[in-house]
Amino acid sequence: MFWSVCTAKGGSGASVLSAALALEAARDQTVLLIDWCGDAAEILAVSDLPDQGVRDWLRADETVGVDALDQIARPVGDSLRLIGPGSLDIGASPVGERMQALRSAALATADLVIVDLGVIPPDQISDVALLAATSDRRSLVVRACYLGLSRARRLSVAVDDVVEVVEPGRSLRTVDIEGVLQQPVDLRVPLDPGIARAVDCGLTRVRMPRPLRRAVRTLQRRPQLLRTAA
Repeated sequence: MFWSVCTAKGGSGASVLSAALALEAARDQTVLLIDWCGDAAEILAVSDLPDQGVRDWLRADETVGVDALDQIARPVGDSLRLIGPGSLDIGASPVGERMQALRSAALATADLVIVDLGVIPPDQISDVALLAATSDRRSLVVRACYLGLSRARRLSVAVDDVVEVVEPGRSLRTVDIEGVLQQPVDLRVPLDPGIARAVDCGLTRVRMPRPLRRAVRTLQRRPQLLRTAA
């Protein structure tokens, strides 16, 4: 399965959720984590990512295939590998014709591919939106933030799961999120200081906080929407 995790506003927690999903899934299958936005290496305490990454692969010649994708991946334990974003400017021209090739090549190397897309802009032809469109499953991470919800309402792709990071003191509530997005919140994750400390100290990989592990296990158990990738 090709599973993307995204958000409409930076700082919502999509990268932490992506890394945790990858770590948990790697307990019983091979997983490839593709980091589009550049935060996974720090979260997983990986220090030797090559300069080239997924963006470089997408803009390479069509003869550059699975072997090259495998060469830019780095192991994170026995069953998880990580590919970084690479060195190319995110504002470079879109490469929609290579998105399906990326999906096929990635799935040839792992049972599960998780893509940390970061922020999806409203532009339907952006690389991020095109990559999301090729996914079998899309999870959106949100907070009860007016600005974030305003942007989420204008997303160019539909999502299968809505994950709310619950912050105390917010004026908006879960029901407000559901009203704006016109779909239910499927998972509520508390804003736990223990999660923040683990991420800040680079300990997510070796000692994942229990609330985060429970959250990703719940998300994994949700029935998958059967949909043909675009």
